Amino acid sequence: MKGNSKFEDLRIKLYSEMMQWQDDNDMTEEFKSKFFKLIEFCTFSMMESEDNFFALFTIQMKREIKLNLPTAVANTASLAHFIIYFNPYIFLECTLEEMKALVKHEVYHIMYNHLRRAENIRGKYSDLAISRAMDISINQYVKHMPLWSDNIENISLTYNIDLKRDLTMEEYAKVIQEGIDKLKSSENLSMIEEKMKEGDGVVKRTHEPAHAHDIWSESENSLNFEQISDITKKAISNAIRGKIPNEFKNIVKNMDRKSEISWQEYLKKVIGTIPYGYKKTITRKNRRQPNRLDLRGRLSKRIAKIIVAIDISGSITDKEIDQIMTEIFSIVKNHHEDITILECDNQVRRVYNAKSKKDIKAKLDRKGGTAFSPVFEYINRYKMRDHLLIYFTDGIGEEELRCLPINYKTLWVITGKGEGLSLKKPYGVIKKLSDVTVEVADRSYAKDAMKEILMEWAK
Repeated sequence: MKGNSKFEDLRIKLYSEMMQWQDDNDMTEEFKSKFFKLIEFCTFSMMESEDNFFALFTIQMKREIKLNLPTAVANTASLAHFIIYFNPYIFLECTLEEMKALVKHEVYHIMYNHLRRAENIRGKYSDLAISRAMDISINQYVKHMPLWSDNIENISLTYNIDLKRDLTMEEYAKVIQEGIDKLKSSENLSMIEEKMKEGDGVVKRTHEPAHAHDIWSESENSLNFEQISDITKKAISNAIRGKIPNEFKNIVKNMDRKSEISWQEYLKKVIGTIPYGYKKTITRKNRRQPNRLDLRGRLSKRIAKIIVAIDISGSITDKEIDQIMTEIFSIVKNHHEDITILECDNQVRRVYNAKSKKDIKAKLDRKGGTAFSPVFEYINRYKMRDHLLIYFTDGIGEEELRCLPINYKTLWVITGKGEGLSLKKPYGVIKKLSDVTVEVADRSYAKDAMKEILMEWAK
């Protein structure tokens, strides 16, 4: 009780000092020091309770004050750790219990991999719908959130929709977007949108739900999702000394489980095994003149020569293609060969070369049937024997090829909702693309989170 009194005294003192600032340059180093002491008190309070997992997770995060943050607390990832940001204008208006709830809220975002899941559905739904969906999918399980926080009840009233508990963030985004679309031409939405624009200056003094997670773009620009996953696993490993919340237990249990080989890992293994020409070496004698030690011998030069075939009649989207090509160019970044792109439905529609992701063209809009044979006929016709073929398809097509493949190897990557390949004899390896958008998930919140991220932790 005495500790809480000290906390409240410090909070009020900091709040009073902040309200006397003439401009934002008035924030002193002494204020920052005292503010971080307040955060330490908040963390210590969690350490003494059943929330010690969140405390142990949070103390690994670097802390910074950010006055232009459009919410009380947010996080980003750096190369070595997460950074948690605080906006004193909003944060200091909260009680101790509300502050602890806000910190827990950020850990939930990280544990449930919301950064990646939000990126997967961005473009399909508005940033406002995604942002609010992420928050209500968490806030229904976190007690003592501030009154201005999004919850099922106030979002249902705001957009005149019926939201149920225990849905996934993706399902919430869909329903919220439908509500936004219905209100688009109404005066109600105009009022809502005007409210969202309040406080658009450099400094933010109120919570702005439409922009609460804009800071995540700072993580996206400097890191990839694999790096963020590694940082998360490290933080979890150091935090499991505390009492693990029930909804996180399966995540921790499966964190180090080995997964089946992914198509990316398979591609890494294959690249470099494809022979292409020769290179000079001093480690081998010249075969024609073995007694001439001054002459270099030859070794087979192994370099990636890749064909990427895209089934443009299937369920694969431009966004999936963008993600796929990002992976492929990341894998082959040290090689200098162009990648040959073949777009095919029941015939090869377009062929072009690409040196980088910027060379990738938007997928042709075709509604024809699917046939795999035209791609292999093209490879045979142009004698592309030494190429690796990566064929992205939903798997529905012929049962037998019209010609036998002559190319070095074939990797079939099944996209979308495809369950398998229709070919009786695939003449290659089949992998399921499981790292792209998942629309439907288990109704249970914990199971939904597991479905999205177990494979991430296992890699």
